[in-house]
Amino acid sequence: MSLTTLTAAAEAGGGAPLEQMAIVGFGTSVVALALLVSVFNYRRGRAPLMRRVEGGFERALGLPGWAALPGVSTIGFAIVTILGATWDIGLHIDVGRDEGPLGTAAHYPLLLGLFGMFLMGVLAIGLAPDDPRKSSSVALRVPGFGPVPAAGVLLLAGSAFGMAAFPLDDLWHRIFGQDVTLWGPTHTMIIGGTLTAGLAGVLLLVEGARAAGKEPFRAAGTVLRRPLPALLGAVCLYLWAAATHEFNWGVPQYRQIWQPMLLSFGAAQALVLARVLAGRGGALYALALWLPVQAFMSLSIGGPLGVTMPSTPLFIVEALLIEAIAFRRDPRSPLVFGVVAGAAVGTIGFASEYGWSHVAMPLPWEASLLPEAIPVALLAGLAGGTLGALMAQGLTGTLARGPLPKVALAAAVVAFLGLGYNAADTSSPSVRATMTISDVRQGPTPNHDEPQQVGDLTVRFSDPSVADDPQWLYAMAWQGKGRYVDRLVRQPDGSWRTTEPVPLGGTWKSMVRVHDGRTMLSVPVRFPADPAIGFAGFPAASETTRAMVSDTKLMQLERKDDAPMWAWTPATLFVLGMNLAILAFLGVVCVRLGRMAGRPPTVDPPEGVLVARADRVLRTVTRPLAGARG
Repeated sequence: MSLTTLTAAAEAGGGAPLEQMAIVGFGTSVVALALLVSVFNYRRGRAPLMRRVEGGFERALGLPGWAALPGVSTIGFAIVTILGATWDIGLHIDVGRDEGPLGTAAHYPLLLGLFGMFLMGVLAIGLAPDDPRKSSSVALRVPGFGPVPAAGVLLLAGSAFGMAAFPLDDLWHRIFGQDVTLWGPTHTMIIGGTLTAGLAGVLLLVEGARAAGKEPFRAAGTVLRRPLPALLGAVCLYLWAAATHEFNWGVPQYRQIWQPMLLSFGAAQALVLARVLAGRGGALYALALWLPVQAFMSLSIGGPLGVTMPSTPLFIVEALLIEAIAFRRDPRSPLVFGVVAGAAVGTIGFASEYGWSHVAMPLPWEASLLPEAIPVALLAGLAGGTLGALMAQGLTGTLARGPLPKVALAAAVVAFLGLGYNAADTSSPSVRATMTISDVRQGPTPNHDEPQQVGDLTVRFSDPSVADDPQWLYAMAWQGKGRYVDRLVRQPDGSWRTTEPVPLGGTWKSMVRVHDGRTMLSVPVRFPADPAIGFAGFPAASETTRAMVSDTKLMQLERKDDAPMWAWTPATLFVLGMNLAILAFLGVVCVRLGRMAGRPPTVDPPEGVLVARADRVLRTVTRPLAGARG
């Protein structure tokens, strides 16, 4: 098959060129094999370079090298992954589909970060000491290999889950076409895998510190000398900021209620976690680690990288609230504190983000959102605060005896899933839009120095009630090497009109979108033809009437009509289940690390069915190294 044919297949949204997939597969296999050889030699007492690097990390951090080297490196690779993913999202919004894993510059840091985290997962297992006195008391003993850090197993599992998204993403697109959305199943694997691996990198440092007889939480001295709680909170803040990126760019394909729900839940979970673990100043410390890096990423994307810059939540008021609630003294019950802090985040914190949305968000939260958003944000804050407190107690070994922690955990998870189910419910009633384009001319468009064809747009709806009190009603254009957003203004005659001219030329896909309650509809103003997917396009007309359709149908135009849609829902639910399973494993590891608090560094045998299964999986992964023990 020729390169031209392969490229045409990629352009048609049918997956990446096979040559690129072969290059990526070959390259990653060679590097992984080289690392395995180095680990093999290391465990036989050789590999002097790896030993020098490990020793350097050990001396610099004062932690065992088996934890310091892969733990710190994983955090760095996680930041690279987030930068690449954010850049890639911006490119898809500005340009559209890419030409495979090597077809866009943003994929290089994304692939490097994912693969780097996976390599660190392998290294965390390979560097595990044979001597039980140098290991941790909760290490998992693998017959024929020795004890391995519990956080190292989590790191390998999370990084492998995220890394697997790359080939599975290509398979998904070959079957179903290009579903251009951040929340696609394989994309959530990257998000979940990066979160788990990033947290596992920090937890590996926690495990190493306790194995060395040091307590990383609530130690003597100022909060600045205890960075690990803040790192855990900051990694979580990265996740929740990234999860709302479609809203941050003004191109959401889901109801707006998702945004306050996720922000309230995420702020409460991350900042309560940091505050309980670090003590006074912990929430602000986590914010101080997250916000500058987040701002740097946004400014870099909107500056030298030349992509439309996303907005970002701030979480400043939420951090101040949490610190104020526990200012006079530390709460006696972290769980009660989490509930109180979550309630504050879900009310006052929600109000602060509501105000910020009108300052910085392309789609500000309108008053019509409040009747649903106020209770949703409160419940989400309560759930997030509860989970943050439970995670902190698990890590410190202070979970209460009895059923209370399990009941609280179940209630928080059920509440979050219930809120998500409610937010996912949408409708697409039958509505037609009559659009009039006037004063067509050459004018400026986003991200373009040269003038392009633009025009003023007026819209009338066959059912005017669809726009009576909407969450948003705006003209949007994207994938024209930029992104355009302009909220429509009601005219005295009942029509709606743009305040700035709409792009009508080049590769711009221009549309009108309305969201009112559960109703989400779009209508094309002008879409260029796309022969690669057999799409004839929607020409711009001085006046035309078109049926409005669901947002997903119009914004995911490249999905295949002849795909086996019977498999779509089961595959999506399977990926969701895998995400939940790996997060459950994260909780198990947190509880195991909590057992180390105040205990000497001895190795306990594996306990329970879950550990036995983890041992079996780990034996399979590490079998090539089993004979290399020194």
